[in-house]
Amino acid sequence: AKLVVDGGVDFGIATLPVNDNRLDTEPLFQRKDVVIAKPGHALSARPRLSLSHIAEEPLLALEKGSTSRSLTDRIFLEAGIQPRIAMELGSIEVIKKFVEIGLGIAIVPEVAVRAEIESGRLCRLMVRGVPSRQVGIVRRTGGHLSPSAQTFLAYLHSQIRGSK
Repeated sequence: AKLVVDGGVDFGIATLPVNDNRLDTEPLFQRKDVVIAKPGHALSARPRLSLSHIAEEPLLALEKGSTSRSLTDRIFLEAGIQPRIAMELGSIEVIKKFVEIGLGIAIVPEVAVRAEIESGRLCRLMVRGVPSRQVGIVRRTGGHLSPSAQTFLAYLHSQIRGSK
């Protein structure tokens, strides 16, 4: 969102909500989040888990300041649970690698770990209370889109409509 506000890019795609009156947002689709662990993790044998079960485990999270991190913090806060944040990391790719070697568990977008789950490098824990998140377009309020940005957004909308 900062690049959009500063004019570095015409628009961005981000997890919503983005609370900045300098930005307009447009929802695109729902993103499903999942809890991942190293294959063979003790919780992987349990068919249904709650947020309180995973709060007892070392949790690998994105650094504070991202919308995804704020939403993760909020789900635990609303449940009245204090998670054990073991590490704050800068990217989902790093989080996946650290989970894979057994340094903790994490809440990540399902789409980001589909291949790793299918190949058996990561396992998905079945946890109640992990919500879906809205993803959308972020633009400067009153900002102008270049013709190429307009074309790309039209294409993006057609692809999202076609996948539903």
